[in-house]
Amino acid sequence: MRKISLMILFIIPILLTGCWDQRLLVNRTLVNGISFDLTKEGKIAASVRALYIKSMGGGQFELFDELVKAERPTVAGLALDLDSKISGEIDASKAHVVIIGEELAKKGIHPFIEFFYRNRDSYISSKIVISKGKGKEILSVEKEKSPIAFVILQLLNSAEADTVIPKKNTFTVWNNILDPGKDMVLPYLERVESNKVEVAGVALFNGDIYTGTTLSKEKSGILLSMMNQLGKSNRMALILNPKSKRQSISFSIRDLRRDLEVKVDKDDQITCKIDLNMDIEVLSFPQDFKEPLNIEKLNQDLSDELTKQARGITSTLLKANCDALGIGQRISSFHHGLWKKIDWDKEYKNVEFVPKVNVNIIKTGNVF
Repeated sequence: MRKISLMILFIIPILLTGCWDQRLLVNRTLVNGISFDLTKEGKIAASVRALYIKSMGGGQFELFDELVKAERPTVAGLALDLDSKISGEIDASKAHVVIIGEELAKKGIHPFIEFFYRNRDSYISSKIVISKGKGKEILSVEKEKSPIAFVILQLLNSAEADTVIPKKNTFTVWNNILDPGKDMVLPYLERVESNKVEVAGVALFNGDIYTGTTLSKEKSGILLSMMNQLGKSNRMALILNPKSKRQSISFSIRDLRRDLEVKVDKDDQITCKIDLNMDIEVLSFPQDFKEPLNIEKLNQDLSDELTKQARGITSTLLKANCDALGIGQRISSFHHGLWKKIDWDKEYKNVEFVPKVNVNIIKTGNVF
């Protein structure tokens, strides 16, 4: 019995297959950033950041990247053109960032997302962003210590944690495109200097089409709060009295509770009531120390100002025809008869929003 067991142990390793589909790192050229733009001639211009990994021996590698570009009338064939310009086997499975220029995004981003979503080797967690101007201008920024795609990725992760932009990737964007009851907002990037990129806010969409309307990063946090999306923190700064610099305040939202109610009356008028309850921590408030601090008044002033801004944001959503709050989903689920007989793309503009923000200061720091 012992001899039979030993024979089995020797035979099994021989029958086991090896790594028949292995792809050696040194034989590949990794793409960690991609951009798509619309040319003046109406063509699609694609740019990629190609990472080259060179073996130096002894387990040491040298890493450097370059910008490679190609143009075609459509997205089909762009990968072949780029591949012909890059040495080694091109690998887009680590493309962490996909940047779409704003003019191209106004035509619809579906073909570019579909290209990545369909490909089995693609990275469905790639960040999808819209750029002010051309995406190539952002992807071509040169950094000394780290490739720009990695810098952009860190920038996006930080903005997501601070609730400045939503968490969007290939998978979630594709699902949004397929959902007629909710529109998406995507991060909006801007090149501010020759070697710097910053998050400028969010881009508003209708379906897969960029509406051309954006919200600044100062207001995007309020929109994300109304969308019930709170990251690790949400820091805001407001001026309660423009005539007095001492009435400026900065704070961080520690807890957020949203109540969204959609009502339809007998005339099929749709009303959306949004109640936001925020527990906040005051980070900075240069008050006049000669007067005692009135917490109740400060709570009310903050509530009034944030409610005013929330009304402005919902007005912007209606003008852009961007159903970022998913009102259509509520109508489809709870008023299906109405949903079947209306054209939501036209009816959405008639929705009445009633936002209200209630602020409760739970911490003021060590000063007061």
